[in-house]
Amino acid sequence: MLNLKALGILSVILCLLLYIGDANAHAGPLNKLAVDACFEKTKSKACRYEGGHNDVYIGTCQYMGENLMCVRNQPIQPLDTSTKSTKPDHSH
Repeated sequence: MLNLKALGILSVILCLLLYIGDANAHAGPLNKLAVDACFEKTKSKACRYEGGHNDVYIGTCQYMGENLMCVRNQPIQPLDTSTKSTKPDHSH
């Protein structure tokens, strides 16, 4: 049976592992659609792109490291599927 000291140490280790996992959650690859939406644009320019679940992301181009990508600053909007084309919409 574990004593209280061992249980405390185990709890601290578990918390540290959860914290480290959460910190790395944003370290993955950039969203290609968000990057493409800012192609040939400059920082702070308006941008938008269609997500993969019939939604539209609207925001501004911001740097994430060395990459310029569209960062949402408005609520996610449903895509009007009655006029959806087969290509992603990168209009402004």
